[in-house]
Amino acid sequence: MSEEQNKGAANMTVEQAVRLKKELNQSITYGRSNLNARQVTELQKIDAAQWAKVRRDYAEWIKRIRVSALVPIAIALMGAAMWLYFKNWIGVIGVICAIYALGELFRREWHREGYVDGYDAGFEGGFNRALGISDKEAIEIGEKDTEMKVDDMNVAAFDKHKPDQ
Repeated sequence: MSEEQNKGAANMTVEQAVRLKKELNQSITYGRSNLNARQVTELQKIDAAQWAKVRRDYAEWIKRIRVSALVPIAIALMGAAMWLYFKNWIGVIGVICAIYALGELFRREWHREGYVDGYDAGFEGGFNRALGISDKEAIEIGEKDTEMKVDDMNVAAFDKHKPDQ
């Protein structure tokens, strides 16, 4: 830096530095787009209507591949009854059936969670590929978006406390 630039930087107020940082972050674009981190993050968000469609699609798909939840519950109840009624190897088989049926119910919930997580990751990944955003840039976008939100709050606070001129 030249001596003149050093003097200018030394005389810069915190407010000016925050505003300059905000402008710089807004000017950084990613991939083949002219979008900054905030704009990319906003476009990547899935709205409530899209999530409702994902849930409907999952419910429709799961109907075709799974039996009713009542079947594992019935198996679990029968297994528990067998264990209580027969105190021998048949009762042990009943307990095993009950444990399996309950595990099947939990697995369904985990499956749904994985489906939604996979959809979200695929949506974001497809979006990044379409814009030519690398994995490294995708990580940086998240960090820059957070920085930009903080900068916006700081600038808003500076504007709020600025005396009327």
